[in-house]
Amino acid sequence: MTKVTAPKSPEEYFRATEHAVKHLYAGLASCRSYYEEALKEWDPISHLCEPVTPESQAAATRYVEKARKYFGLKFSEATFAGAIFQVAYTGIRLFSRQNSVPSSYKNLVESDKKKLVVSAIPFCVGQERHGVPVGLIVYAARNQYNHWDEEKPHDVTQNVFRALSEAFSENVWSDLAFELSNPTINVYANEVLLIALGWTTYDKYFAEMKALLGSPAASG
Repeated sequence: MTKVTAPKSPEEYFRATEHAVKHLYAGLASCRSYYEEALKEWDPISHLCEPVTPESQAAATRYVEKARKYFGLKFSEATFAGAIFQVAYTGIRLFSRQNSVPSSYKNLVESDKKKLVVSAIPFCVGQERHGVPVGLIVYAARNQYNHWDEEKPHDVTQNVFRALSEAFSENVWSDLAFELSNPTINVYANEVLLIALGWTTYDKYFAEMKALLGSPAASG
């Protein structure tokens, strides 16, 4: 029996996990395909201000019927996304070279007692999105996914989701997508992966993870 050994570099890690992550993205695509079918019947955005006709009403009804299948798969979609975040989280934890917290991110990496959360320091890496480095978004999304059934989210998770919620507060389609008190959402991983990060394909995930593990964030 061949022994499974842990990858020793980011390049080895990406090679070792590529097959799994690509299958997870295929799972995401299988969920999304139901909504793509619904949009072929009727697009609620493009027809938003148009007058209602018998034809458009019938098309909207067909849209709702097909879209319902997609929304019924949202938890599965979140599970696929959460698994992708677990792979990304592990890669950063193993290979990040970040060993300090840039001053601009200290408020994100503090506990409710204003103490630095040491486990989050390696995740202060990557391009900044919505005022948060990508690594910390991965950290928070993975923690929320793994502990969604717990009553109180991790302190850093709360800080990051608060920042995302504020960033999308004026977005009519995603204004509540990152609000941890939203009673209609249990797992937010799909919202974070697809909307906040825009990692809609394996290639986008891989490119950003590769860049993220290339160098530490600035220490200013």
